[in-house]
Amino acid sequence: MPRRAAARVGLVVFALLLAGGAARAQAQYEIPPDNPFVSTPGARGEILVYGMRNPYRWSFDRATGDMWIGDVGGTQEEVTHLPLAQIAGANIGWNCFSGTAIASGCTPASYFPPDHHYPSSPDVVIGGYVVRDPDLPSFTGEYLFGKFNSGIYQLENETMATQLLGPPTITSLAGFGEDGVGHLYVASLAGQVFRLGETAGALSATSIGSFTQPLAIAAPPGDAERLFIVEKAGVVKVRIGGQVTDFLDIRDQVSEVGEQGLLAFAVSPNYATSGRVFAYYTDNNGDLQLDEYTRSADGPDRSDPSTRRPLLTIPHRDATNHNGGQLLFGPDGHLYLSTGDGGTQGDPEGDAQSLASVLGKVLRIDVDPAPGPPPMVDTVPPRLRALVKRSQRVRRLRGAVAYVRCDETCSVIAGGRLRIRDRAYRLRRVGSTVSVGQRVRLKVLLTRKGRRALRKAFMRRRKASVTVNLRARDATGNRSPLTRRTVRVRR
Repeated sequence: MPRRAAARVGLVVFALLLAGGAARAQAQYEIPPDNPFVSTPGARGEILVYGMRNPYRWSFDRATGDMWIGDVGGTQEEVTHLPLAQIAGANIGWNCFSGTAIASGCTPASYFPPDHHYPSSPDVVIGGYVVRDPDLPSFTGEYLFGKFNSGIYQLENETMATQLLGPPTITSLAGFGEDGVGHLYVASLAGQVFRLGETAGALSATSIGSFTQPLAIAAPPGDAERLFIVEKAGVVKVRIGGQVTDFLDIRDQVSEVGEQGLLAFAVSPNYATSGRVFAYYTDNNGDLQLDEYTRSADGPDRSDPSTRRPLLTIPHRDATNHNGGQLLFGPDGHLYLSTGDGGTQGDPEGDAQSLASVLGKVLRIDVDPAPGPPPMVDTVPPRLRALVKRSQRVRRLRGAVAYVRCDETCSVIAGGRLRIRDRAYRLRRVGSTVSVGQRVRLKVLLTRKGRRALRKAFMRRRKASVTVNLRARDATGNRSPLTRRTVRVRR
């Protein structure tokens, strides 16, 4: 479970097979060629999203493919929404920011501010899901998440969330999960797993059984009957038609000190034919470990630990906290894994912001690569053309307007700063997908603080300007050079 401590993490290594001494055998997985940093010198190609402290739980919206990340904070707990077109290369901001609070004063590139934040406390954030459960019609499209001590919440805005299901509520909330058709479940470290439902428009929860410190829930896509429950000590149970049996027992490989344990479990999209499953845990050395297992030949709903195939090892022996913890297959069939920043208080090593480290990241790998040579990789950045009027009524517009085009389909992110004398105020970032030949209007909005400062500047007849920053990214993660325009603020 998320907990705070101070420690340091060492070097990162990947499990490779060696054959014939000098010759290297095929790696246990491949890096998708459209990952955003594949062609960046010195960067780890596995990285998809970076700049996180401890992304213990996050999810995909099964209707849109958007990503929702709950990051356990230092100063603030935060929830960040990444639209599908803007996931690749997104920066959540740690350790420059903790939520909206400035942590180290640096300015992160490709920064996404949180959609929701609240002061850090033992009631840490537990990332949840956008509701697509047919049994929760009153909550369809709403994002539900958890707080460890106080239960389930519905996101309202940046600083407000509505507590659901209480009193009594679900305490020691360890994780949310979906079955194969989108029904929502919640695991409590205290021992219960609940199926969520609704009664007269209000959220309800029904226990489906008692377990030993359940942390996570997983299921094969499209399967409404088969549910896997992950226990912290290293056991995976399978529940079919109300009957619960052991599926996998790797307790002799798992360390469960503090935040450690069997943190997550994922079921291959082709599980019905391949029987492949994946486990993410802290091993007896304290390292972070990702393994593949295969269903036993003599039983359709049991796996043998002897089928273990190690995929990835991240040394983590000096810290028991900030292990990350979510393992999910995405809509594209690739496997996604989140890691924490390593446990050092404040991440002074800068691992979360470093593209040379896999700590503080969401990784994206291909565990089922197609045979044959890898496809050609597009390395040409999109050409961004921006029209920004040099003089705008920023206060009346509540922001600055830019018109953008790309020479290929791209996603454009715009941000900026309002400057009044020696003071600067951040503008809210916006983004949009731009098709070839399409002209798109973007408005970078003033924050409430910026609007107040601009009003006072007008009253005192002080000059103000806005700097608008724009950058485009194509489908393979290539980024255009930063485009910067200065706007004179008119009355």
